[in-house]
Amino acid sequence: MRYLLSLSAALFVSSVAVAAPAHKTPATKAESFSARQTHTEKQADGVYDLSGLPSFSGKLAQFLPSPHGGVFGLVLEDGTQVFVSPEQTHALAGLVKPGDAISIRGLKGRTLPIIRAFGITSPRGRGMQDNFIAMPVHSTEMIAGPDLVLHGEIWQQLYNANGELSGVILKDHSVICIAPREATRVANLLTPGQMLYAVGTGSSGELGTAIDAREIGASAEKMVGIAVGDAPPPGPPAGSPAYDIIPGAEEH
Repeated sequence: MRYLLSLSAALFVSSVAVAAPAHKTPATKAESFSARQTHTEKQADGVYDLSGLPSFSGKLAQFLPSPHGGVFGLVLEDGTQVFVSPEQTHALAGLVKPGDAISIRGLKGRTLPIIRAFGITSPRGRGMQDNFIAMPVHSTEMIAGPDLVLHGEIWQQLYNANGELSGVILKDHSVICIAPREATRVANLLTPGQMLYAVGTGSSGELGTAIDAREIGASAEKMVGIAVGDAPPPGPPAGSPAYDIIPGAEEH
């Protein structure tokens, strides 16, 4: 009988021990703050310390609108073009506006007036930081807009983040995008101060107007064809003597 009572008591103590909650280590102040931060706030703080990167400042003249909607960068009043990653473009328009004096952390072109921005701070103290994660960019064919006609005096040549000539910015702030290979081919038409006419698909809105040029020329009567994106250059028209000739075939 005494043995049975002892066994019952042991089982009772064991069950209480299992049911008792585990002791939790109090969270530190830093951990508590991190837990309360939203995803957007954590992204703004950034993972990397950008203080070692060169710092630049200037006044925002205009955004660089994309032919597919949105923006891919901005231009300072001194003509410097500032590029951000595709993942950060959605936040750029909500962070700064034309006329703002902004601060930039990034890398400046050796000879070209371009900056690859990894962090931008507005005059109101708000900032954005690159997350260094590259996402695929939609192709032109997937999100091409309606045909637009742009014409006016060229303000400056447009570059991409790789420093390649990729179009022009007109004095009315509209942007004409041209694939780098094609821009090199028609570079004589892209000189600042010249008049330029262009036709292509694009977008126009509060952030600006931009097209992917399909035709450009010094006047509406003198237009030349432009290959859009990675498409091959336009060939001879159907029915012409050169239409059935494969380029390079005559060399073999």
